[in-house]
Formats: sequence, C-alpha cells, structure tokens
Amino acid sequence: MSLRALVNGYGFLGRRVARALASGKVPGVKLVAVARSTGYIHRPGGLTLEELEGDIASLEGFVEGSPISLLEDGKVDLLIELTPTNLPTGEPALTHIKTALSRGIDVVTANKAPIALAYRELTELSRSTGALLLFEGTVGGGIPLVSLRRFCLRGDEVLSIRGILNGTTNYILSRMHFEGLTFELALREAQNLGIAERDPTLDIEGYDTALKLLILANSVMGLNRRLEDVRITGISRVTADAVSLAKEAGLAVKLIGSVSPDGHLTVAPRLVKLNDPICVHGTLNAVTFRLRTAGDLTLIGEGAGEPTVTSILNDVWEVVTVRGRLTGARGT
Repeated sequence: MSLRALVNGYGFLGRRVARALASGKVPGVKLVAVARSTGYIHRPGGLTLEELEGDIASLEGFVEGSPISLLEDGKVDLLIELTPTNLPTGEPALTHIKTALSRGIDVVTANKAPIALAYRELTELSRSTGALLLFEGTVGGGIPLVSLRRFCLRGDEVLSIRGILNGTTNYILSRMHFEGLTFELALREAQNLGIAERDPTLDIEGYDTALKLLILANSVMGLNRRLEDVRITGISRVTADAVSLAKEAGLAVKLIGSVSPDGHLTVAPRLVKLNDPICVHGTLNAVTFRLRTAGDLTLIGEGAGEPTVTSILNDVWEVVTVRGRLTGARGT
C-alpha cells in the first residue's frame, strides 16, 4: 500500500516534484493531491502525469480554497510543503505543517521560514506524534548539509559553520569581482537572467542567508536560536571600489553566514581569500563545517533551483524507507 502524498505549492519546485512522483520515481508513494495558491485537485486513486501537463485549475474536480481540509480529514499520509517563503510569519506553510504533524502526517518541506522561525516547536510536535519532519531542501539546494550531519557525522561534533548560502548574492558579487560592475548593474543583470527576484530584498539584505543559517545552527549544532539572534548586514552597500580593492589584495567580497563556536550567528559581507575552499563564484554555495575530530569539511554545489528537487525527493525516499521498516505500509 502506498503513502498518499499532497504536494502543496505548484511553482518551480512543486511542478517538478509532482511530476516525479506521478511518474513513479519514488516507489511506495502515490500522488493524490496537488495544491496551488487558488485551490487544489484531489484524486484518491492518484494523479497521472498527463493530468499534470497543463493547468491543474482546468481539471475536473478542482476545488477553490485551501487544501488544509485534506490534512484535517486524514486524506493524505505525507505533506510535501513547497509554498513560497513568507517573512515574518512563515504562513500559510507553518499552519499546514503544524496541522499535518499534529495528526501524525509526515512532512517534507523546502520552505525555509517555518523551519527557521519555529524549529523547536515543530520538532517537539514531530516527536510527540511520531510524524517525520524532513527539510533538507531548505538549505543548500542539492547539497546534503542536514542529512550529512544526521547520517554521517554523528560520531563527531560540529564546532562552527561558515559559508555562502545564497546564490543570488554570490552571483552579484562575482560579477562585481570579475567584470567590475556596480552593485546596481549586477543586480539588474541577475534579475534579467531570473537569478534575482523582482523584489530581491530577502536575498540582498541577507535575510535568506539568515534563515538558512538558523536552520543549520539549530538542526546541525543543536542550538536554540531565533531570527532576532542573528546579526544581519546585506550587500546593498558594497561598492565596486571596495570589491576592486579586495581583488587587488588577493581577496574577494562574499556574503558569509557564520555560526561561531560560542554560538553567535552573523550574516555580513566578508573578505575571503581566493584560495579559501568556500570562495566559490557564480550561483554556487559553499559551506565549511569545523568538526572537533575530523577538522574542516567543505561542501560545494548549486544552492537552488533544480538540485533542490533532489533533496526533496531524497527526503521522500527516507519517509518511505522509515515507514516501510516500521509498519510495512501505510495508506490506501
């Protein structure tokens, strides 16, 4: 018997995840519902790949409104929450996740805000009901940062974290470094290429990096920090002259998120040596974990877009594996 999945959020990630599940990429999961901002479609027997080719709002049985009733009525076993990040509330994703966990429904999400803003509350709720809460896709795109700690570094202690966690700002600073562009020109180019949002505030003012840093601090280092604990400075005041002077000195300006050994969280433009492992360019992300025994471990990869689908599907695979091992099967 298959786990009945709801993909909530039908943007770039949601479409790709839904199609992957409908095509049977993860055995043991049946895609029974997909929701977008205006409503949802529910097929108890499972949605087909052909149905997902067009606009789901045009499908017979499309219901206007929130899909939360599917969670409240026990019509799904797995919520894949992919609605857009919303500060400062984390809604509506936070309510969706709470509703699912409180009813013992497993959750996989790539939505940063609920995990960053309510990590302790959500993990305690998950433990109390036995529902899984997995969120690899919230940080680092396809880089397995959270699961690496959970599965591969349990025998060591993470002392500090330092890295580039936002591809948009890294692209802007890279263009300023290599081409001598002003911040304004580099931002405009990033927007024209679809790398930066029309309203890039979350990225360029450091909030996206801060949310990701919070998630790593709390889940990887076991801290209990909140957004107000992060000292945040964005890149909007970085000048072409400052970048040029850094380049002449063999350095690059990068937006760095860091968790110090004493638990202080900061996001700010920093000077980074060009031979530092985290000094990557373009839209790449790079994160260094300093471990008590193993020393420095640096991971590099694309921090957003298509690679994030890999992280989401890996989390879905983990749900299937755990549920198969514990109960054999669940759902209809």
